Amino acid sequence: MVPARHQGVTYWLEILFSIRGFKSTAGRSAPYKPLLLLWLIGRVLNGRGEGVAFEEARDEIRQLLSPYRLGNSQPKPEHPFVYLGQTPEIWSVRDSKGQDIAEMIAPIDSTSRTPARETLSFLKAEAVGSLSPRFVAALGDPEVLDAIVKELLKRSVPESEYTMLLEKVRLLNHVRLASAPWDSAFKDMVVMAYRYRCSFCDFSARLQNRPVGLDAVPVRIPAKGGPKDLSNAVTLCSRDHKLFAAGALGLGFVGAERRSW
Repeated sequence: MVPARHQGVTYWLEILFSIRGFKSTAGRSAPYKPLLLLWLIGRVLNGRGEGVAFEEARDEIRQLLSPYRLGNSQPKPEHPFVYLGQTPEIWSVRDSKGQDIAEMIAPIDSTSRTPARETLSFLKAEAVGSLSPRFVAALGDPEVLDAIVKELLKRSVPESEYTMLLEKVRLLNHVRLASAPWDSAFKDMVVMAYRYRCSFCDFSARLQNRPVGLDAVPVRIPAKGGPKDLSNAVTLCSRDHKLFAAGALGLGFVGAERRSW
């Protein structure tokens, strides 16, 4: 066991780096385990407890993962829920007898070929996951919490979606984003440059005379050297923003300079 005094930022980041993720046939890494872990951290910090039964969590996890699926198949909530348990320093999943479900490679009975850990009926009836007490205790250190959440964000979504994801998992008020991709004044300038319309589908809506459902999006994110100027900016509706972030939407122009003002 690692001495408690060493269980700071470096220790927990090394644990995160050891988590293996599912990869598509094209070699893309799925963000499912990082997304699940962000959701679990949000539960703890909002007083919902360290443990949760799979049956209780299934629908929420499915809704969280669905926008970030790889390929055409919907992600299966049971996979990250169970296989994150292969990192017991953070998470474990056990049945009513206290057995580690992540280790259950045999079928539940002779009529099935599916491993118990992937048998949905068994998981719905038996599986209960819990964050480790040491990990939960580490989240009480703001420096550790910030480092963990920011690493998970990097593994989950583009930088322009950090705030949106933190809102989804109820962590926006618990984590300090040291530097937002763009400040609000510049975002307002981008949306105004596109005349309050989506650059792709021309969507426009207002509520109490304020534009709604529009995001200012960098074509090349700041973390990759994208400049903070209108030539690197587009305005997208929430739907097209998700499609663009997932690589399902391409833009035939770069920046507001291509639109007549």
